[in-house]
Amino acid sequence: MLESVPAPVEAAIYLYFVAVGAIGCYLHGWLWLSHRRQNQGLESAPSHPQADDGARSDR
Repeated sequence: MLESVPAPVEAAIYLYFVAVGAIGCYLHGWLWLSHRRQNQGLESAPSHPQADDGARSDR
């Protein structure tokens, strides 16, 4: 069986996991928001400048 570790060591391990998770969430949010800011102006412009004549081009 595994021996239990002292309470301060266990707390340090859990704090390490929380810190790594917080840094990961921060980086994920930062990258996601920067990506959204870059593409914010592109959403209003049409992705295909072809005229819409009702014909489907994917056939």
